[in-house]
Amino acid sequence: MTIPPFLKIGDNVAIIAPSGFLVKEQITNAIEMLSNWNLKVHIGKNIFSKFYTFAGNDEQRLFDFQNAIDDNSIKAIFCARGGYGTLRILDKINWTKFIEKPKWLIGYSDITAIHSCLNNFLTIVSIHGPMPVNFEKLKEEKSSLENLKKILFGEKIKYIFPNEKKLTNTVIEGKLIGGNLSLLYSLRGTKYDFNSNNCILFIEEIGEYMYHIDRMLHNFKFGNNFSGLKAIILGGFTDIKENDSPFAYSLAEIIKETTNNKTPVINDFPAGHSIPNYPIILGQKAKITISNKEIVFEQG
Repeated sequence: MTIPPFLKIGDNVAIIAPSGFLVKEQITNAIEMLSNWNLKVHIGKNIFSKFYTFAGNDEQRLFDFQNAIDDNSIKAIFCARGGYGTLRILDKINWTKFIEKPKWLIGYSDITAIHSCLNNFLTIVSIHGPMPVNFEKLKEEKSSLENLKKILFGEKIKYIFPNEKKLTNTVIEGKLIGGNLSLLYSLRGTKYDFNSNNCILFIEEIGEYMYHIDRMLHNFKFGNNFSGLKAIILGGFTDIKENDSPFAYSLAEIIKETTNNKTPVINDFPAGHSIPNYPIILGQKAKITISNKEIVFEQG
């Protein structure tokens, strides 16, 4: 896997919007904070465009994305927000210059489509982490953004959590893959699909019905996407919906039914549509140490 060059003081970074629309006020805090990190922030030409639910039409969003990856002076690309839209431009992106000179790409949710392309097709690592529209809400929590800065400037990250589920003591190492469950599901059977062998799979979701989650996870099971996994990390499963007649199975029960019972499952990892939203490096090896009292996640 290729790791893009880490950032240095004075580097240029871009904020673009390949998915949903936004207004300037939503990224004011991000521009200020990135500037305080001594980075020079450049905004996509069409970032505040609006075409129905999108940040401009497909051509406008593609233009800003292509411009950001082709500009050799830009060292990192922050996707402003999620929503929907990256799938519509994914097969139109020309990655030639990006492959020659890769750079960090940061985002989550709908940005999983781009992560999947980078990690599984181009073999370049990327950051599943806070987006500019989230910076204001994460300012008080601090650790999410502090760890994002650490990754970008080449420092290691280490997250420690209590071992509340009393998982068996072990040390797990493997390439970290995954992202938003719905986006991973939408890429099944494509060149962007993931290979789970010897990997640690991270998944998160928001606003889905439990039976939808059940269907997607069974699809992965039937397609052998869970075979060979070292571990599964469950991030935030936020605002999960129920029908008038509640679904029969919990998330834990669905996971148990669709995966190998011997595969360790780490619950409630604070990443995804949540506060905190800890950044993780997709495509890079992660180490998870489980002891009697705590779980330690390390990367870098």
